Amino acid sequence: MSKKLIISLSVVFCVIAVLLILFWTLFGLSSVEIKYDSTTQNLVVKDEEIVKAGEFRFGASVLFEGKKASINKINEYSKENENFAYIKVVNIETVFPNRFVVHVVEREELFAVEGEDQIFICDRDLRVLRIVESFESTKNNAILLKGLKIKNQQIVVGDFLQTEQENIKNFYSVMVENNRDLAQQIGKFKEITLGSYQDEITKKSYISMELLSFQNRKFIINNIDFAFTQKVQKLFNVESSLFGQKTDEFGNILNSKGEKIYVKKTEKGEYLFFSEGDDESQKIELSYTLLEKCSLKIDNLTLHDLLDRNENDIYYCFVEEGA
Repeated sequence: MSKKLIISLSVVFCVIAVLLILFWTLFGLSSVEIKYDSTTQNLVVKDEEIVKAGEFRFGASVLFEGKKASINKINEYSKENENFAYIKVVNIETVFPNRFVVHVVEREELFAVEGEDQIFICDRDLRVLRIVESFESTKNNAILLKGLKIKNQQIVVGDFLQTEQENIKNFYSVMVENNRDLAQQIGKFKEITLGSYQDEITKKSYISMELLSFQNRKFIINNIDFAFTQKVQKLFNVESSLFGQKTDEFGNILNSKGEKIYVKKTEKGEYLFFSEGDDESQKIELSYTLLEKCSLKIDNLTLHDLLDRNENDIYYCFVEEGA
């Protein structure tokens, strides 16, 4: 190898080395900032603790540093510090040339999940925020959730509950889509009970949801895995239209024209609105006394596997308790 080539290669290597040094110096992680994107009520963790929990590699290039690993470590740190259960890392933002900003929100209590001998206070993602021995639902705390089939063997603060009814995790977003924020959700519903029922057409089992409001109104949503948003919308629309109507001197509900509303009772024990051409002998006056004895049920118009369905294939009726 000639002397000239050796000198040339040496210069190239020196330039590359200098560039690498500059690169790692310029883009080497120098600081991590914690930014709260929500108000905090239960979160009592210092910024330094969050940074420490994330085990960020200071000096490593921000271009190649794995941020997801730090998010996972912050989540797992709740095993050592229960206050970390309330932390939800939205994302880690890279601020060039050499900074990270960790965007954090406080997890909010939504469900009080009934266990065998404990109550798990959880957020919308079913993350266990705290564990209590007893619980009473009020308009200012979590909704008591019964009937959740939990798969976890042992549960500690910070765990995410694994369940057979995964769609319950969509409850919060479905309510928000129907213009009910967290305060309105917990202020509206006292209890939620998950169960199952068998459809008479498909002979398959589906998830049912019973909701009890603080006004002592009962609602049933059948098959929350199909058209959940539309069913909740129907529930709120029917409730507001019926319970806002006037009554006559006998307590019968009147429509906007001042006329009595009639229903009929089916063989299945459901009350449906009376239509022209129905048997007059089945005609029943709709009153608040009758409504108080019934649950408002939102159900699928059909679940036949051979028919195409869409989100409009739902109906509502009133069902007496025990029917």
